[in-house]
Amino acid sequence: MLKKILLKIQKLEQQKKAKVDKQSEIQKEIDDLDLQLKKLYSFKKDYEKLEKNSQDFLNNMGGKTT
Repeated sequence: MLKKILLKIQKLEQQKKAKVDKQSEIQKEIDDLDLQLKKLYSFKKDYEKLEKNSQDFLNNMGGKTT
């Protein structure tokens, strides 16, 4: 009886380890995606700021007469 219990414990511990390893792998993938998203959102914000400043500059140049 004890042998069956120990085998069951061992089996469940192996299953748990496999799930924890998979969880760590998925968390790393999520962290990598978050990093990529952060960079892209920053790039998007910088681009929008540049676009706005360029448009403002061009609008100001068009309004002046020499």
